[in-house]
Amino acid sequence: MQLTRIRLDNFKKFKLLDHEFKPGINVIRGNLNETGKSTLLEGIKVALFDNPRSSKKEMDSYLTWGSNNKSKTLIEFKVEERQYQLEKDFDAKTIRLTEVPGSNEWNTPKEVESRISQLLGTSSPDLFLSTACIRQDEVRSISSGEREISDNLEGIVTGGTEQAVASKVIDSLSKQVSRMTRGMERLVRSPGDIARLSQEVDKQATDLEQIKVEVFEVESQKITFVESQQKLNNIEDKLSQTEALLEKNKRRQEIEKILKDLESDFDTIDKLISEIKSLEEEVAKAREGLSEMDGFTESNQVVEISKGLLQLEVERKKINEDLAGVKREMKTATIQLKKSPIQEWLASKASLILGIAFSVLGLTGILIHPGIMAIGITGLIYVIAALIARNSVNRLQGQVSNLHDRSTQMENALTAIDEREISCLSQAKCDNVGEFRKKESKSNELLTRKTEVENQLLGKLGSQTVEQLVQQRQTLARALAEERTKLTDDLKNTKISPEEYVRLEREAKDLRSEKETLQGSKLECEVGIRKAKYSIEDQVRQEEILDLSKNNLKRLNRRLKVYQLAQGFISSARENTLTSVTNRLQKEIQGYFEKFTRGKYNRVSVGDKPLDFWVFSEEKDDWARPEEFSGGVIDEFYLASRLALVRLIFGEIKPPLLLDDPFTNFDEPRLAETLKSLKELSGEHQIIIFTLRNDYDSVADHLIELTTE
Repeated sequence: MQLTRIRLDNFKKFKLLDHEFKPGINVIRGNLNETGKSTLLEGIKVALFDNPRSSKKEMDSYLTWGSNNKSKTLIEFKVEERQYQLEKDFDAKTIRLTEVPGSNEWNTPKEVESRISQLLGTSSPDLFLSTACIRQDEVRSISSGEREISDNLEGIVTGGTEQAVASKVIDSLSKQVSRMTRGMERLVRSPGDIARLSQEVDKQATDLEQIKVEVFEVESQKITFVESQQKLNNIEDKLSQTEALLEKNKRRQEIEKILKDLESDFDTIDKLISEIKSLEEEVAKAREGLSEMDGFTESNQVVEISKGLLQLEVERKKINEDLAGVKREMKTATIQLKKSPIQEWLASKASLILGIAFSVLGLTGILIHPGIMAIGITGLIYVIAALIARNSVNRLQGQVSNLHDRSTQMENALTAIDEREISCLSQAKCDNVGEFRKKESKSNELLTRKTEVENQLLGKLGSQTVEQLVQQRQTLARALAEERTKLTDDLKNTKISPEEYVRLEREAKDLRSEKETLQGSKLECEVGIRKAKYSIEDQVRQEEILDLSKNNLKRLNRRLKVYQLAQGFISSARENTLTSVTNRLQKEIQGYFEKFTRGKYNRVSVGDKPLDFWVFSEEKDDWARPEEFSGGVIDEFYLASRLALVRLIFGEIKPPLLLDDPFTNFDEPRLAETLKSLKELSGEHQIIIFTLRNDYDSVADHLIELTTE
């Protein structure tokens, strides 16, 4: 696998970080501490392995200070010329792995984890951090992935999958043994199979003893049951006779009450039908009277005619009042016109011509004699007076003419009202208004009576019809006849006095009480008998159950021994199996370690466990733990161990190697030798070195500068 790009949004100190990687050795260098190289390394780990749907508290630690949005990561990588893009949104809790280009896409944590495991060689962050990822202060810390390293190494030798390695089988057997033996030495809430079955055996033995004690009691209850049943039969016979007599009397009383109610209902309906028929006759009479009044059969029409006549009367009265006013005004204007003959003369055409003639004569005569000018002025004054008089007379004449026209219109309107009145009266077959009002009064009287009677009729009928009432009366008559047949001679003959009835009721009550007591006793016996689980048959059955449980307990104990033997056998076989892989691991570590130390240390041993390391010291002439050497030798050894584990565990899959400046304790010659080895290794693995120094520039194929900005 080769990483090609990483993008981090809102991830710790990075608001946004986006960098590309190249094949070979990539050196990521920060000019100072706190530039974010360790954060970038952690971002790569999170982008590859973390589940954005996880509820772990550490997810909140990725959040950029001051931001309300959680982190987003995007990492791109190549595997055998195929390009992949893995996106995670820790705010939306989404994940998507896509093949670019291509239609393949994985978007659930389980699918992505499976695909990453195929492409990277593992989906376990612990295994990756214990092998391919080496941090400066964790060079020697590979124990966190010890279990997974052991399982993977075992799988290499056996060819098995992770689920089939012996450690899984041993774990499964350990769980089985633990489950079976739980609660055998001390009380626990959920005991194992053996402890639980032992408890059941003890309980079944106790139950068997209880059965034996209670068998005698059951037999005694059977005797009591028979005696109670005999007494109960006698009481039930006597009670049955008494209750039968009471029941007949009760039935007779019920029938008599029903008959009384039916007779009352029949009389009520019969009376109602008579009253309704009487009211119907009254309605018929009113309708007949209305039908005899020609033109008054339709009440709505009569109302409309009445309204029309009333409206015409109002209009006639209004017009007459207006006409009288117009005539008064016309008379006044005529009188004013005749009062002034002089004004009438001045307003005449002859007078106007005469005034104009004098005016012309006067104005013309000025040329002859100045004294003639007075005649002209007089003529002008005369013309003005004539015009004023003419205007006044014309106004009065126009007023008289207008009033005359209005008078004519009103008289025509009165004539039209008379004609409309005759038309309305003709609809009611009347010659005048008086005749109409007389007939209207009589019609209203008949209608009022008809309405009153119909309302009474409606009130008595309700929602029913006369036919329905008649039907009800017939139904009641049939019901009466039927109930009378129920009152048989047998019921009549068993009639007893109220005192005797009360006495029989008291006697029946006492019998029922005694019956109830006996039934209780009998029920007690039945309950005891039903507890036949304490009989001889159940005792035999319980003994069989107890024997079966004891046998099951023996089988469980035998199975436990088998599990324990198998556990020991497989553990021994696993240790023998791992011996072969430790030889290969030892050879790989020794090869790298000898190069890093320039040949000083060339003998390495791996103990019974995969991470049980030893180094031969020429100075001591003995084997020693790596931790017993100097700091530089320790770091060199564990770097060699991690690279050896990567080669063995990942095999043909070449994961990128992430190195967070693990060479701090290396001296210059060994560092140079180590870098030379890494340069050779970069042909197979992409290597990303995180550092604050420029010591690795000589081997870098790609340099990324991180700044504090």
